[in-house]
Amino acid sequence: MGFKAIIVGGGVGGLTLANVFEQLNIDYVLLEAYGDFTPEVGASIAMLPNGLRILDQIGCRAAFSEGVHPIQTVRVTRQGVLAATVEDWSTRLIQRHGQGVEFHDRRILLQALLGGVKNKERLLLNKRVCKVTTDEDRATVETADGHRYEGDVVVGLDGIRSTVRNEMRRLAAEQSLGYFPDDEWKRVPIEYRCIFGIGKGSKYLPPGSSTQVIHQGCSYLVLGGPPGKTYFFLVEKLPEIIYADKTPKYSEEETKAFVDSHRNDMIIEGCSFGDVFDNHTSFGITPLHEHAFEKWHYGRIITLGDAAHKVNPIAGQGGNAAMESVAAFVNNLKERLDALPSPSASLSAADIHAVFRDTQDQRLERAREVVTYSRTVQKTYAREGKLGMHMTHLLPLLLSQEKLLESWAAIHANAVKVEALPEVFRPHYVPFTSELPAKPIRNAKAERAVTALALGGLTWLAGHGVRKMGPLPEAMLGQPFRKTFTGLGVDRIFSLLTKIFAVSLASPVPEQRLQLVYFVPMLAPTVLIWLVEAHRRGNSQTLLGRLLTWPGFTAVLYQLLTVARVGPAYFLSTLLITLGPLYHRTGARSVDPDVARALLPAVALGYVVPSALMLLPASITGAARWQDFITLWQVAPVVVGPITSLIASGIRRVRRALSKADEPNPELEMYKNKDVPHLLTAYKAAAIGTAAVHVGFLGYVLSSPTLSLPKIFGEMPWPWSPAGARWEVGLAAREVAFALFKRDLFGFAAANLVWCLHSVFDMRRLGYVTTAEAARAALAVPASLLLLGPGAMYAGTWYWRERTIAGLSRMEAGDEKKKQ
Repeated sequence: MGFKAIIVGGGVGGLTLANVFEQLNIDYVLLEAYGDFTPEVGASIAMLPNGLRILDQIGCRAAFSEGVHPIQTVRVTRQGVLAATVEDWSTRLIQRHGQGVEFHDRRILLQALLGGVKNKERLLLNKRVCKVTTDEDRATVETADGHRYEGDVVVGLDGIRSTVRNEMRRLAAEQSLGYFPDDEWKRVPIEYRCIFGIGKGSKYLPPGSSTQVIHQGCSYLVLGGPPGKTYFFLVEKLPEIIYADKTPKYSEEETKAFVDSHRNDMIIEGCSFGDVFDNHTSFGITPLHEHAFEKWHYGRIITLGDAAHKVNPIAGQGGNAAMESVAAFVNNLKERLDALPSPSASLSAADIHAVFRDTQDQRLERAREVVTYSRTVQKTYAREGKLGMHMTHLLPLLLSQEKLLESWAAIHANAVKVEALPEVFRPHYVPFTSELPAKPIRNAKAERAVTALALGGLTWLAGHGVRKMGPLPEAMLGQPFRKTFTGLGVDRIFSLLTKIFAVSLASPVPEQRLQLVYFVPMLAPTVLIWLVEAHRRGNSQTLLGRLLTWPGFTAVLYQLLTVARVGPAYFLSTLLITLGPLYHRTGARSVDPDVARALLPAVALGYVVPSALMLLPASITGAARWQDFITLWQVAPVVVGPITSLIASGIRRVRRALSKADEPNPELEMYKNKDVPHLLTAYKAAAIGTAAVHVGFLGYVLSSPTLSLPKIFGEMPWPWSPAGARWEVGLAAREVAFALFKRDLFGFAAANLVWCLHSVFDMRRLGYVTTAEAARAALAVPASLLLLGPGAMYAGTWYWRERTIAGLSRMEAGDEKKKQ
């Protein structure tokens, strides 16, 4: 007999499901209570990347998008005063997700979906459902006109006041008392009311513009639609929360009073809400239910769309979320249908339950996230809470473009598509979760906790190992140490650090000098990578990220406090500030291409050259100059940042002078991955250089009959040893420095190892690599530490990480972009 579905509701979700069923040859009938699929009720609808993707799949995109001006200008005003503007909004979203933001009449979307259905005899009007019954084998729907329809399942897409949901609750109360809470409907909150409509165009609200108005206790969203049209929403907070069982209906007098109370509110300079409303062609008013029901199905009945999850309209996710739920339902249904032995076979009650259960499991958490996200946006723009009035004044400072785009990415990247239908390729920089090599791991708190404990322990261990030295010499190799460098108090620090390094480099113990010959080059990848992280788009878009990754700040700290302490503390702070997904998206990865070009020469000039000069024997440079080179090295990591900026500025000026074309928008250029080849070259150079030092150093020491490798890297006092508390007593300053540098090197290498292993796991957690790839990388990390050294391990891990994340973008047809 074959499978048949009964769809109840001919709105966005219902007609989307009808299109998908028809294209997959799944039998169905659709019942619509009213006499028209495309009524003019004054409603508009936003189609966002998650919904447009499905419209593409079912072939209805062109019919909807004709004449639409994508939203390009986003303006935020405070009671009419412009607070922030973002241009090229849809262009950015298209670059990131393949789709932008398109606003149109809801009726136009319904017409597009209706036009996509070829067999319209399956779409029945004036079929108001009055009763639903189910048994072990079938589901039956009775309509008010006396007709009965039988099928395998009933899919309720009939809105928040769903008859299907009411019938589902009724059946459950009769057959499985307690399955649904008795007061389920009373739990649905109504905190706001909304007046919405379509009006004539306005010169203050041009096509393709979105104006979001921050106001006390209410918010506005006013959009310039196709030429000659304006869409508007006014959402006002109710005096107190009411619940769905007391859903109000508004009279004409109440509606007029509502409008009049806001008539003088300014949307933008020159245009008030009264100006917008008085030009309306249609409008409506409704209380806003906001809720995701805990249970969506019973027996052979399931609810989707607003009947299962209702959101505040300010974020525009209502219709898009309904289409996603339809896609998830079809994906699970098609999988079960394909497993049947023949097309005429039927799904069992257990099969139906599995389809419904899997759909709910896949969609419930995401639906709740969308409900919460929409509510948060509303509360922000309505200045709610004790800090609401003040926080909205800080929004332009706190909300960078990347953070605004990320708030959308968090919603759209996890979007569901119809797996059985081909997808129209549209280049996009941020991959959808379904396109990732592996399924992301949602809960990684244990690994983060272990990493944090390890890094915290290493920070403590490094701090515990710091000891006071005995008197340092006032001269070295017959040359007095300089006491004045800048004429400032910092000269004492320069003098102290110069003496400490000098006594080590001029030590009569050859292993002590060789220790620094090895250690100093190993820091080069750290200087490079921390400089890269300081220029990451994700880090540079937040105040905390800028502070904690500012290269001058971190360089000063590890020169003064030792890299063994600052290294793990830096990684620990990075672990905390990267808890959000912003720092892991492909969009947050990018670095200004001119900066990327400048990195390698800047590190070479600012760090490698001073290091080489310091490590030259004093017999070559002379004692006085040698001491100056040691002092110069103390500031080398600090000046690499300014040198990078200087070189990048020079590159930019030369490029602009040589280019005859207009300067491209750097915000859009980032999607071309122009920085990647330069970053990979820098990592490769750092890895090869430090690996050569490591291998050559080990070969030199191991081939020498007089040198001792344990003496260079080991034989250090530990805090838990019997003499660990006061091991420095009786030792000369040179001997204390020897031990401290050993512990510094150990702490540095251990922190890098922990962070590289965490980074590998994080790539797997995000789904950016498969479990097998992560396992191979996790084995390669400690192996490279032993074989190639800590510097090459760090640079190599970052090379792999950079290349992998950059390779996730889908900017070319065929899905597989050539790896850099």
